[in-house]
This record gives sequence, structure tokens and C-alpha cells, in this order.
Amino acid sequence: MKMTEEQLEKLLDSIELESPSMAFTRNVMEELRGEIKPVSLQTHVDKRIIYGISAVFVAAILGLIVYAGTRSDFSDVLPSGRFQIKFDSSLATELQSMLLKVFLFTDVVIALFYFDRFLRRNRSAT
Repeated sequence: MKMTEEQLEKLLDSIELESPSMAFTRNVMEELRGEIKPVSLQTHVDKRIIYGISAVFVAAILGLIVYAGTRSDFSDVLPSGRFQIKFDSSLATELQSMLLKVFLFTDVVIALFYFDRFLRRNRSAT
């Protein structure tokens, strides 16, 4: 006794779904109301880790500034009334490298996130 797909669909369409009684539904809902709501999990990141990562980025930026300052020629700083710093040609190419630009851009974005977080924390405290 094999059924075709059409016969099976007709048989399933003819079956009516039974709904539970109202008392059962009410009992289930009352049981669910009595349950303790699950607490949402909040991850807590240690502040020392955040400060350590920030210190690495700040040290890297300060290192780049010190490196650029030591490799610069400050002899002709203000002869024409303008602030000009002459770099070595090798330093100019190093400062224009894509890796350095990406690194500095990443540092700026992270600093903006920290600044936004700082402002939100101060706004919520007041």
C-alpha cells in the first residue's frame, strides 16, 4: 500500500489540528510567570588589560614622535617666520609608508572610542 504524494497531502490537509484547552494554556502561562528570568551574561574585562593595551599604543606613538624628532634637522626652524622642519629623505619615505599610516589611523580610531566611552561615563554619572 503505497501512497502517492498527492494522496498524502490530501490526508494531511483533512486532519484538523487540535488546540489545547484554555485551562491548560492558562496553567502553562502561570508556570512560566513563576519562573526566574535568566540573567543576561555580561563579560567583564579587566581594567589592567585595557590600560596595558593603551600604554603600548601610547608608547608606540611617543616612540615615533621621538624618532622623528631625533632624525630631524632643526637648524632652519624659524628663519622665515614659519615653522619648518627638514627631514632626511630616508625619514620622509619611512613616514609615508602605508604601514605607518594604517598604524596611526588605528591609534586615532581607538583613541576616539576611548574618548567616546569617557564622555558617556561622565554623562551617565551626572
